[in-house]
Amino acid sequence: MILGPGPFKAKDLPSKSQYELDDGHAVLCLPTLGRGGAAQALGARVIGTDPLVEHSGVEVGFQLGEGTLRAPDVAVMSGAPGEGWVQGAPPLAIEYADRGQDEVELRRKTQQLLEGGTRAVWVVRLGRIRQVEVYTRGPAGDVVCTVAQAHETLSLPGVLQNPVPVAALFDPQQADLATLQNLLDRFGFVHPDQARELGREEGREEGREEGARAVAIAVLRARGEADPEARIAGLDEAALVRLLAGR
Repeated sequence: MILGPGPFKAKDLPSKSQYELDDGHAVLCLPTLGRGGAAQALGARVIGTDPLVEHSGVEVGFQLGEGTLRAPDVAVMSGAPGEGWVQGAPPLAIEYADRGQDEVELRRKTQQLLEGGTRAVWVVRLGRIRQVEVYTRGPAGDVVCTVAQAHETLSLPGVLQNPVPVAALFDPQQADLATLQNLLDRFGFVHPDQARELGREEGREEGREEGARAVAIAVLRARGEADPEARIAGLDEAALVRLLAGR
């Protein structure tokens, strides 16, 4: 139990530290289990490619006060990141909870983020029943929790443009589909089916192939391709569409 302010300040904590700060008290951040780390990478990709998100990060330190520094597993930033800790709370924070989770610490971290201005904290449960707990602040300032199941979607208007399938936060195939939708939207497409039609229709407006190439490069880069430009070099429009469609 924290009885009073601790001796540490956020400005004194070095980057890559193993600790967060809770009102001046050091909070040890232990390594993540394999499935938690893999799921975290999926969530970061899905959130980071949303058309409204300009900046996002993984385990970025947000300074909520002189002695309080919190680093959500995944977070959206409200402004361009600088060299120091991000000042203020992220509009959206995502935490992954797996076996051995310290529930007391998780609740305190969630409350501090919400009190600092975070609009929603999504806690992704990776146990036997996979679901997401959505924490927001009620009209009276109290913490409100709702639960979304794997077949549902999550929305946060003004922060995210597209709804996020709950399963996309931990399932690789669903994460790929959500990421592809986000990337296509960034380049002016509404649905992946439209990309498939690019190679079937003639007489489209000038610049269609350039758009398909831009989307293909973005998709390959999101998949971890080292040199996406070289991968698509020489491909015609029909081949680009097959690549986007995963064929």
